[in-house]
Amino acid sequence: MQMLRRYPHSAVCLLLTILLGLGAFYLHSQIADLETTQRERAKEGEAMLDLLVGGSTQRQELAAVHEVARRIEDNLVVEDALAENLWYFYKLEEQTKARLPELHQLSSPPGDTSTLYKRIPYTLRATGSFEQVAAFLLALETGPRLVNIVSFNCARTGAGGAGLALDLGIEVLGKK
Repeated sequence: MQMLRRYPHSAVCLLLTILLGLGAFYLHSQIADLETTQRERAKEGEAMLDLLVGGSTQRQELAAVHEVARRIEDNLVVEDALAENLWYFYKLEEQTKARLPELHQLSSPPGDTSTLYKRIPYTLRATGSFEQVAAFLLALETGPRLVNIVSFNCARTGAGGAGLALDLGIEVLGKK
């Protein structure tokens, strides 16, 4: 105690040195925990940055999906529009030069109420040369309307078998 009274300035400096040393020791022990926390936050930040950079790509992909869905909706058949539905097949007939002597839209089967679309059945016969009938079939498969071939039958026609007749049972995707 006598030393403290005699050298008060030195005593205060000693006390401050001890307190600051304890503070430095405490902070040094916290550095490892703080570095771990900082690394975790840096990883989260990088992941968010990647997500933000990829966000424009995701928006482009979503826009493309919406465009495809719109095109599908635009090409769905309305069952009651018989003339328009048959005209689609006659346009294919005109493009491919195959003939459609028989084309019938059948009544739709009782549908499942949970589905978004309706299957509209057709039966048709395409006649012509092999190239014409094949072109008609290709146009039917690759056209804008979504067509499912349910049944088919192919036979030669005419003298010498130069012609071809293709009987198809198909379903076209339509609006509910």
